[in-house]
Amino acid sequence: MTTNIELDNFSGSRNEHSASSEHNGATAPAEMQVAQAATGEPAPAVADPVPVDVGSGAPVQPQVPAAAAANPPAAAAAAPAPHDYVADASNVVRLPANVSIDNIRVDGRNLVLEQPDGSVIVIKDGALNVPTFILGDVEVPRVALIAALEASHVDVAFGADGSISAGPGNGPDSAGGNFAVPPGGIGDGFDLSALLPPTALQFGLLDRRELFPSVVDKQVSVVATSLLAPDEAASETGLDGGPAQSPGSDAPSDAETSSVGTININAPDGIGSIVINGVTVTGVGQQIPGQFGYITIVSFDPGTGAIEYNYTVTESVTHPEQTNGFDPNDTVPDNFSITVTDVDGDSASTTFAVAIIDDVPTAVADIDSIAAGQFDPATGNVLAGGTDGADANATDGNADTEGADGAAVVGVAAGNTNTDVDNAATLGVQIQGTYGKLTLNADGTYSYVRDAGTAGGVNDVFTYTIKDGDGDTSHTTLTISIGNSPPVITDLTPEAGGGDVTVDEEALNVGTPGGPGSNPASTAETGAGTFTISSPDGIAALTIEGHNFITNGAFTAGSFTTALGNTLSVTAYNQATGEVSYTYTLNDNEAHANALDQNSLFENLTVTLTDQDGQSVNGTLVANIVDDVPTASAEASQNVAEGATITGTLDFGAGADGATVTHIDGTALIFGGDGYSQVIDIGDGSIKVKADGSYSFTADNPVIGTGAASATYTVTDGDGDTAQAGISFAVTDANHPTTGTAAASVDDDGLAGGNAASTTGDIAVPNTDGDNSEATFSGTLGGSLGGDGAGGFSFAALDGTNGTVGQENVTYSWNSLNNTLTATGPRGDLFSVHVTDPATGAYTVTLLDNVLQAQGPNDENNATADLGYVITDADGSTASGTLTVTFNDDAPTASTEASQNVAEGTTLTGTLDFVAGADGATVTHIDGTALVFNPADSNYSQAIDIGDGFIKVKADGSYSFTANSPVAGTGAASATYTVTDGDGDTATAGISFVVTDANTPTSGSAAASVDDDALTGGNAASTTGDIAVPNTDGDNNEATFSGTLGGSLGGDGAGANGFSFATLNGTGGTVGQENVTYSWDAGTNTLTATTTSGDRIGTPLFTVHVTDPATGAYTVTLLDNVLQAQGPNDENNATLNLGYVITDADGSTAPGTLTITFNDDAPSAAPSTAAEPV
Repeated sequence: MTTNIELDNFSGSRNEHSASSEHNGATAPAEMQVAQAATGEPAPAVADPVPVDVGSGAPVQPQVPAAAAANPPAAAAAAPAPHDYVADASNVVRLPANVSIDNIRVDGRNLVLEQPDGSVIVIKDGALNVPTFILGDVEVPRVALIAALEASHVDVAFGADGSISAGPGNGPDSAGGNFAVPPGGIGDGFDLSALLPPTALQFGLLDRRELFPSVVDKQVSVVATSLLAPDEAASETGLDGGPAQSPGSDAPSDAETSSVGTININAPDGIGSIVINGVTVTGVGQQIPGQFGYITIVSFDPGTGAIEYNYTVTESVTHPEQTNGFDPNDTVPDNFSITVTDVDGDSASTTFAVAIIDDVPTAVADIDSIAAGQFDPATGNVLAGGTDGADANATDGNADTEGADGAAVVGVAAGNTNTDVDNAATLGVQIQGTYGKLTLNADGTYSYVRDAGTAGGVNDVFTYTIKDGDGDTSHTTLTISIGNSPPVITDLTPEAGGGDVTVDEEALNVGTPGGPGSNPASTAETGAGTFTISSPDGIAALTIEGHNFITNGAFTAGSFTTALGNTLSVTAYNQATGEVSYTYTLNDNEAHANALDQNSLFENLTVTLTDQDGQSVNGTLVANIVDDVPTASAEASQNVAEGATITGTLDFGAGADGATVTHIDGTALIFGGDGYSQVIDIGDGSIKVKADGSYSFTADNPVIGTGAASATYTVTDGDGDTAQAGISFAVTDANHPTTGTAAASVDDDGLAGGNAASTTGDIAVPNTDGDNSEATFSGTLGGSLGGDGAGGFSFAALDGTNGTVGQENVTYSWNSLNNTLTATGPRGDLFSVHVTDPATGAYTVTLLDNVLQAQGPNDENNATADLGYVITDADGSTASGTLTVTFNDDAPTASTEASQNVAEGTTLTGTLDFVAGADGATVTHIDGTALVFNPADSNYSQAIDIGDGFIKVKADGSYSFTANSPVAGTGAASATYTVTDGDGDTATAGISFVVTDANTPTSGSAAASVDDDALTGGNAASTTGDIAVPNTDGDNNEATFSGTLGGSLGGDGAGANGFSFATLNGTGGTVGQENVTYSWDAGTNTLTATTTSGDRIGTPLFTVHVTDPATGAYTVTLLDNVLQAQGPNDENNATLNLGYVITDADGSTAPGTLTITFNDDAPSAAPSTAAEPV
């Protein structure tokens, strides 16, 4: 029903004017036009308003029930008994929900509602002041009630206070009833006042009165929707923060602003004003303050009063609910009131509210670290995160999200308790953890001090709780990661280096088992040494051969008997330096290897060091036990008259292992009851020997001329070592000089610059003359003066003669004044023979310069010189003799270098270990290659490839070795070097290197997360437990995740290799509830998981594409939804660990693991919001 109302402010009094008289039948200045249906019929007279249908606008004709018209008294009599209702003090009448108001009539002061079943409801005094109807819980709008009254032909009148009264509805006064043909119109009137001249006529004041009591005063209604659902409300999480406001947990978002709400107004008489919270609405963009923020007018239609608004919260609000975690239903409303007034003063009011969702703090797990072996505090801030610079690392906590209400730390406990701790007594004090003490303050700052002696390679975990301004809490962990370092044993020397401590059997004392040794006065049966232990993670235990000397960090001195029966005593331990002191005592002779002369037997003792976290390292303490060997000295030749017997004792040393005479000229001796062996023929005589060296020699008789007898005797000790020497006799004619011989040996080793280490074929020191000098030899010339005596021994016959010694020619000269023969060569005097006693033949050979031996590959090319001498007796009888002098060559020696570790691509320098000897020696060959020295390169030789590296050498043995780079795995380089002396003697030894791989890949891990929500058909509203959008890779796509695989290729780089999942090719696994098989495409570096079970066999589920094998960059792409484990919860996430391999350019590898979380998609439901009626 469309209504157009124009009302004059006043009408004339009844006795002065009437509508008909003033306007001659024209429309009155105060008029009411009721829209008609499109029939072309004129409107009824103003004085007689016609009710119309509220839907169609057509006139409503009262219908009289046929039964009542036919027999009203009977119908009345058949009606059921009425139900009486009375309006309450607020003029509201509450009726059952099924009551019909379609047929209303007035019965005196009462309103009667006739029901379809014929029953009636009587509202007492309802016609005097029509009450507000509430049917069940629904209030009937005022306009609907008025329309219902009019439709029932009830006259409606409005009081000055806005009340409604109802009349019996008899229709307008007229001469007739309801004419079928309405009266015609009379045409438009016109204004005659404009034709009148000015006049002084004045009218009296007009009275205000209602001209048309039957015209309805339309009321105002307003319906405002509240924004109370979580998806409509404003949220503290979007607050940007300020000087007095902590930012919300999602400050970059617009969550602080609600969705759009609506306000609908019905003011048929026209809108006069709209007032919200005391502020008049003026237009779009207007902001109207509330208690905690403001609403903004988004749209406004001044004609209809339709308003759209949103709400922005500007400050944090104290919420009554204290939660652990975000709860979108934890809200507090900001209430607003609205009053709408129409142009004639009618008004309606209501209220609406906007919910404010509480922001909550979120504690983020923190990790800090302490390096291996360090005890300095680890500091940081669990609330602020970042790096505080107060400790040596950059892992100083991750920032917590405090939320709009601000937050502080309220408690801490040791361990991962997974519960809130709200206890101020735990803050600012030390909390003892497993491996150290944590002090955590309310502002988030902390300090962790590691306990001394604690293990490495462990994590100390603490749980702390933060609480915001309105009591919401969140807890997480602070993990202190303590680095690990293995224990170390140093200062131990392997067998190749001679061992750690040396003892000698020769020092065994008289009375000890196996004693005495050959030098019992020595104290070398005991040796002392030290080694060093260290452990950044604290020392727990030290054992040697299973015997404890440090237990639980405490040292106890002690000793034990070794497997060989000797004694190791650990005497001291310096905890500050880690030095362990010990002694090793030889208690008995040991069984050394047979027939190797003086050699070493090594006893290896296992040393085990264990740190506080259980890591152990082993070392070997090596005792070098030097063999005591027998010695035998050649006996000077003795003259024995034919038929005579001579006795004596062979000159030998038994040593600690005990030695006896066992052989004469290789014949094993068999000792008889008298202690002597069998008699053995040794030429012009025979000899028998006792085990202790006593001998008896009997010369043959007769002997033609001068006879000779000689033999070699052998002594053997307890472990089979032997020594040999000679014994000789000249069987003489008692009355004539007898020929003899003598042998002397000297060695270049004994000269200045000689090489004492050149022992192959050397003469013994002390040599048989007992002077301890290899450059001299003293003895007695063989032969005898005979029974005539007198005369003497002389080399005078050689004076002025020439000879050859080694590679040089010499000239002999005899000085009769001092009985000295001198050999002179191109370089000067070479040697001399001084007959110190011509009567006895005593002499001394002195080597004056090195003999140039014959060149050759052998080390010891000894030269000899036979020097003839003459024996003259008192009567001039002579006999000749020969002194044979052996010149033992000095040769260089070279020692094998201990293998050294060299990192790939680095250079190591050193000096080869060789002794030049008296003839002088230099390095001449590497692996047989002759060296060519380059003065421009500091006299280094050419570089020679010896495997995984190159070496260049100087003549003096200085070398420079450069390792190849890269080297696959562990490389090796080795060579032999040759030194050559002045007479061509050579020595060869080895040098070797281990080339270590310095650039190996390191292991790592990575984590990715994708969500079914992002797939086609996914539910983005399913947010419980979802990953954030944008997720951590920033691509705004929950179905993909890009990142970088953990680990490093190291210094060798990737080469043709890199990060790969190739090892998973052809393997299977389980993702969610389905089995999958993995395939690796080496061409695209892509791993694809394809289902092999359920209804989706052959369906590709996801891919991992290594976009850059050199850096480990990758992208996980979810191709189809993962069938998560079933359960009542919304988000049953599935996880998957995929192993990858990192391979560098030289093939070194390290493993890694990519963990993928497949976030579940779940349905969601949101409540609808109903408008609040007024």
